[in-house]
This record gives sequence, structure tokens and C-alpha cells, in this order.
Amino acid sequence: MRRWVVLFCLLGCLGGWPLLADDLPFDVTMSRGQPYVSLMAVAQAFRANLRVLPADRAVNLQFANQEASISDGTVLTLNRQLIVLSVAPYWRGEELYVPLDAVQKIFYVTVHWRIHTRQVTFSPAASEGPALIPIAR
Repeated sequence: MRRWVVLFCLLGCLGGWPLLADDLPFDVTMSRGQPYVSLMAVAQAFRANLRVLPADRAVNLQFANQEASISDGTVLTLNRQLIVLSVAPYWRGEELYVPLDAVQKIFYVTVHWRIHTRQVTFSPAASEGPALIPIAR
């Protein structure tokens, strides 16, 4: 009986069964020859808590046990550690676009970029921390 209670509690915490990564592609935007994805769209799919700080042109994000802060520069602050990104993110209107390695580092995922369709999907990284796959709404 206790096993069933634990199982249902875990399912409730996860919000149901996660989808496969290939089921939810994200559009990639190219800028200066580099691929970017909307951080807002990815955060929403991962059900991460995202807070935009318009005055600072920065974003604070919380996901699982991760805390990230990112702005216009090439440095990502992840759990109070500074991580250098391949290229700097950029703003388009009110939306922040980040390089694919930023998503990889924040959410502990492997990136699958389909160059011919300009779409990207994510799957759990093999040896990194716990990753949840985005769930379609």
C-alpha cells in the first residue's frame, strides 16, 4: 500500500508522464550565424519560474534546484557560479533569445538541432543532473 502512495505522490509532483523530447520542437532563430531559441518559450515548456527584469535587461529563472540569471553578456550565472556561453543572448522586443548551450546548461539537457527544419528538441543529458522533458500544453 505504501508503494502505491509513494508512486502517486511522485506522479503528482511531476505533473503526469513527460513527453518524449522529439514531441515538442522549438523554432531556432539565426543571428550572426549562430542558433538561438526563445528562453521564454523553453521556460514555459519546462514549467520553470521565469522573471523578466526589464530595467536591467535581465532574466531570473528557477527550475528544479537550479537558479539562473542571464542578461546581455556572455556570462550565465547558474547556482551562483559564472558560466561563459558560446555567444551572448539578445533581446527581440520583450523576448530574450539565448544560444542553445544556455538551455543545455540550465536544464541539463542534450540539444538535438535539426538544421534543415531550423527546429531544436531536448532530451535528458546522460550523466548530468535530473532533467525533465518539456510538456505540451
